[in-house]
Amino acid sequence: MIDRNEQPLKPLKRRGAFSPVLIELTIVILFFALSTVVVARLIAAASATSSESAFHARAILAMESVAEETKANPEGDGAFDESGARAFTVQSAPDLAVDAVVTRDDSFESGALYTITLSVVSETGETYTLTAMRYVPRGEAAP
Repeated sequence: MIDRNEQPLKPLKRRGAFSPVLIELTIVILFFALSTVVVARLIAAASATSSESAFHARAILAMESVAEETKANPEGDGAFDESGARAFTVQSAPDLAVDAVVTRDDSFESGALYTITLSVVSETGETYTLTAMRYVPRGEAAP
């Protein structure tokens, strides 16, 4: 006779074993943590690139402005040295200074050629340069 109180044998559950759901959740959490780190680094790199690009644009505008002013009056204060060059610095912003060197070439019979070399050094040490030229005939009056 079979006793109704007897139950069929069931396999014993092992204690301390992870269920497949917990393993899957752990993998998903690790994946999202890794994705978050990658996205945070991308955002930081994009921010640095953006601020460097903004400085680059400001530097170009400042150099173009100084170039136009210098081309309008290449003699400036007239303080050329014996080699025909004069150097000066224009502070466009607290973090932006334009260094300028104007050289005069008087070897032409009918005038002088002025070469204007401008440079800006960024906080990262990168140097931006711009060169402009102007020919001034001998008879032209200064503005």
